Amino acid sequence: MYNRGLFEICDGNHIMLVYEGNEARLDAAAHFINEGLVNNQLCIYASVHAFDNENNLSMSNLKTKIRDYDTNLKEGNLLFIDFKPYYESAADAKLGPFKFLKQKIETMLRNRVSDSKQAKILVFADAACTLTEGKEFEESTALETWWQHAHDDWTSNNLKITVICPHPAHILRKELAVKWQIADVHDIMVFLNSHLLSNTQSDIGNRNNLRILVVDAEPDIMTLYSDFLCTMGHDVSVMTDGNKCLSLFKKRDFDLVILDTHIKGDHTSSDIAKEILRVEPHQRILMTSTYSPNQMTILIAKAGLDKHHLLQKPFHLSELLKTITEIAN
Repeated sequence: MYNRGLFEICDGNHIMLVYEGNEARLDAAAHFINEGLVNNQLCIYASVHAFDNENNLSMSNLKTKIRDYDTNLKEGNLLFIDFKPYYESAADAKLGPFKFLKQKIETMLRNRVSDSKQAKILVFADAACTLTEGKEFEESTALETWWQHAHDDWTSNNLKITVICPHPAHILRKELAVKWQIADVHDIMVFLNSHLLSNTQSDIGNRNNLRILVVDAEPDIMTLYSDFLCTMGHDVSVMTDGNKCLSLFKKRDFDLVILDTHIKGDHTSSDIAKEILRVEPHQRILMTSTYSPNQMTILIAKAGLDKHHLLQKPFHLSELLKTITEIAN
């Protein structure tokens, strides 16, 4: 079972969902769809395996996990799309079908508005995932880049469409450059295992299992942070863009924000820290930096933090954990 925060993070974003196995992937799809249905959203399961009844990711297996399946299907709140033709098209570097899909989704959203229904759509789409599974990394990145452009267009027009794209952890662990290349064309990367409720029951205690948002532009560093903090049982979400960090922060409560001084976006890390503190004055923030001690002092003052809220790179992971513990307490 996944915690409520998993759905809250994904609401209105383009998500890279890193999963460990197909059963977890199916359970996650069911979780998002159920939460979306409860919130009166149109939920779309766009899967390469949707109509392959012998595959454990099929619609026939998913339907057993969906609340009020028949009712929601009949009332038009639930839609299944055979994504195999879309995947095959993307594998040939032809994204024309996805453009028509984008138009179809927009039409469905407008129709829901006309019918006085919730003006939100959630899409769980796995064509890029299938490309990653086949190690067609260039094609997977190209498709996810297309999804991000589509999502940016929706966002600029105030259309609330969530796109969740699963990707297999066991492959990406061996392809870290690919992992971060794909992550970079999403709003946020989420590690599915870190959101399991069972993880919050570990022997280091509930309040030591923190909801942590990491914002850093360095792939190697983010890999270390995310893998290490997930192993410690924390609920971890990762972003590279400072602008989107603020948007996500305003949607969900985090116990700690780890913010690097070198990030993407129009705002400096100091500006982001100040805005976070304006929204939530008691928010715990840990800034990381390669700056000199003198530069760090100026940075801390601009951000409204104190010396306990900054780590100078490079540092050992044990020092990161110690600092996190001190800030959390």
